[in-house]
Amino acid sequence: MSDELRFHGWQRSGVYDLVTGGLEEGRLKAALPVTLQDREDASDSVTRDIPFLIIGPRDVLALQAGAITGMMPPPGTVAAEATRYAHVELSDVDLPWRYTPQVVDPAVAGGRKLRPWLVLVVGTPETLILAPRNLVTLTSTVTTAHDLNHSARWAHVQEDGHKPVARLLSPWVLQPETAYVAAVVPAFKADGTSAWTPGATVTLPCFHTWRFKTGEAGDFRTLASKLKPGEASPELGRAPLTYNRVSPSEELSVRGALAPIGGTDAPLSQAVIDDVAALTAPLTDPRGRPLVSLPSYGAPWVADPSTTTWGADANGDPRHRGTGGLGLWAGIRLQEQLMDAATQQAGALGIAAQRIRNLTLGLGASRSLWKRRLPTDPMQRLWLYGPSLRRMVTGQGSVLGQVAGGDRPLPPRLFSSAARRVLRRGPARTDLAQPEAALPSRVLPFANTCALPPVRGPEGLPHSDRVSKMLNTDNLDERLREGLERGALPREAWVRRIKEAIARSSYGSQLEAVLVVVESSRNYSRTLLLALLDAVDRKDDREVKRLREEFLRTEIGDGGDLLDLGKDLVTEAPERPCRPVDLDRLEEVLTAAIDPTVPEPLVVRRVLDGITGLSEPKLAPVEVCLGLDMPVWRFLRDHAPDWLLPGVGSLKEDDVVAVQSNPAFVDAFLLGLNAQILSELRWRNIPIAAGCTPLRMFWGQVDSATDSRKPDIVGVANWPAASSLGSDAHQPPPPVGTDLVVVFRSDLFRRYPRTLVYVTQAALVNGEPDWHAEPDLASGRLLPTFQGSIGEDITFFRFDLDPQAARKWWVVLEEPPSGYTFRNDVGLGGAQDGADFADHTFNDPLRVLIRGEALIPGGA
Repeated sequence: MSDELRFHGWQRSGVYDLVTGGLEEGRLKAALPVTLQDREDASDSVTRDIPFLIIGPRDVLALQAGAITGMMPPPGTVAAEATRYAHVELSDVDLPWRYTPQVVDPAVAGGRKLRPWLVLVVGTPETLILAPRNLVTLTSTVTTAHDLNHSARWAHVQEDGHKPVARLLSPWVLQPETAYVAAVVPAFKADGTSAWTPGATVTLPCFHTWRFKTGEAGDFRTLASKLKPGEASPELGRAPLTYNRVSPSEELSVRGALAPIGGTDAPLSQAVIDDVAALTAPLTDPRGRPLVSLPSYGAPWVADPSTTTWGADANGDPRHRGTGGLGLWAGIRLQEQLMDAATQQAGALGIAAQRIRNLTLGLGASRSLWKRRLPTDPMQRLWLYGPSLRRMVTGQGSVLGQVAGGDRPLPPRLFSSAARRVLRRGPARTDLAQPEAALPSRVLPFANTCALPPVRGPEGLPHSDRVSKMLNTDNLDERLREGLERGALPREAWVRRIKEAIARSSYGSQLEAVLVVVESSRNYSRTLLLALLDAVDRKDDREVKRLREEFLRTEIGDGGDLLDLGKDLVTEAPERPCRPVDLDRLEEVLTAAIDPTVPEPLVVRRVLDGITGLSEPKLAPVEVCLGLDMPVWRFLRDHAPDWLLPGVGSLKEDDVVAVQSNPAFVDAFLLGLNAQILSELRWRNIPIAAGCTPLRMFWGQVDSATDSRKPDIVGVANWPAASSLGSDAHQPPPPVGTDLVVVFRSDLFRRYPRTLVYVTQAALVNGEPDWHAEPDLASGRLLPTFQGSIGEDITFFRFDLDPQAARKWWVVLEEPPSGYTFRNDVGLGGAQDGADFADHTFNDPLRVLIRGEALIPGGA
């Protein structure tokens, strides 16, 4: 159990600390001490106990929705583990003991023992019978198995660093392959006594129920504990072969796809070598008629395979010829499946061929026009490209969107075909224009010029830009704005107040006209406003006098009238960013992108990127090397498992053995299979590139870097002539050579397919493994590159690890996560309360470690 995991026997409200003892109508009696005290006389007080009853099981009619948050096994399970207790989880941690009509006895189990008022009961449909109106009948079998005298063990609170969880367990020991009914029922009657006695038959309210069924006997722990390093037969991975064409017959053995670690093929006798050579010698007919003879493995790729080392191995050794024959047989049996896959790929050849024909025709025409008609003037070329700029797409959008519109001075419509028609030479368009005015070399640079801001300035005064230049300072507009913001009076407020004063004076009509002029010109100078106040003040109006005196006292700063004048000098045009385009550079870039005479024009890459699987040269009649993504080891698994792992039937139950992969078998098998596929493709007139190897995948191992399956061989045409069958040179880089394969004969992986299997290096002391030290399971693990099965009970895992080096490694199996569960096959362990019982029966996740040296022949 984890150090962070804690169990408690019970938990409930502190109101039970007020219990005085005894029951009344099934409810616990309690009292609350209350003291009354005179605020003015502290000595005048009285204390009395106020009696009350704590609600009990009789007051509960049902559980609220959501009170039960989890069930194990989940409802409807058909293969639950029989070695686990059924349980439910509750949302409120105090719910199992909230209405228990009992108090905790500190003398019993240190106060940790308290019976819950709710219990979980489990039985078969015949012994636990659901009835209408949310009732359930428990027969004597169920009540005997659920003795309420021990119910304190069946409930606990779990803390694991997250939200605490309350849980109810049923003590019923499940049996394999049996249907069950589970129900949550009260453990007390209305009067506070036990709801049943062992052996009785009772009918009770049912607060919750579900059904499930158990599966086969055993679980991960019981199955994994049976595993043992097997005593593999020396012949495991070898199939016997009798060559009876020589006398006496020669007994040979053929290593399968999975072979003995360190095994090699015995040399052939000269008699067998000579006989095979005679059988495979080319035959000729005097009349020139074709003859059917033994297949020559490698002929589709090499004119004479016997001139290569691998070809001589494949054709001159009857063991490899037999493996190649297996591949031919697989090609015949799988021909419809393989041809369907090939036809789906070949169906795109017509589309690809049409695209490439159109591409080559377009390139030929465009190259001819480019050489004969391309203008010499750069601006004329740019003008020519204009209508296509909208269709040229970059990572930031179209070319037109980057060079025209927005903050660019060039208008987008200038590059339209309509603009080209307007500026075309003709009597109605260019007769009255200046010579060469419509030429692109004149139009484009002019349109690429940023417009000057409008000229603004007070009449008779110099423009502010001119003043800035004379003073050798920055933009005067900004300085004037800053001055206005700092020193300008709230003149508009004063105008409103003077306007009100004017309306009350006898000069209102005349002065209002003047004020309108002031407001329209926004000339709120101090001098003008004071003159208006003097005009209104002629009748000795006291209120106007006070207004005038307040105006005179107002601080306006020096230069108020000058600031008013500066306001009229703010002449800056509205902000309009403008970024002209480098037309010469734009023309160079566009010409380089469009030029069809370069070795690989942009349009070629654009078209060919949409077609995969093309062979070189790309701009030629289409020949595709079909790639069939089909791991063919499955054919041997389904039709000839003894060739996949010869002698596999000799493995004993629960044996674990180690073998290795056999690249020579894979090479010979795929030679025969691909020869058959190629002949069938040509027979069906499916075009395929010369020298193609359509099927290069035997196992279908997973490449962890790309999370995809990778082939086992490169194309046969790329095999070096001096390499032998099984050579590392036949494998895609980086070559893996022979790999460790661990084989299990057990039901474990059928029952628990999510079991994690990996290898990790043992701790080393002076270069030797210390099997008693803790290995680095976190960062030192090596996951399998392949997993397969033979039949229902044999599973094997392939690791990218040299089989001999595996002597110093652990083989590790980890139980798949299944949540918190509790075992029913470990006994009580002396548990008296729910915490002890949960701690003792808690199912810790299991990890199994097997020494690598125990699996390798010659090891301990």
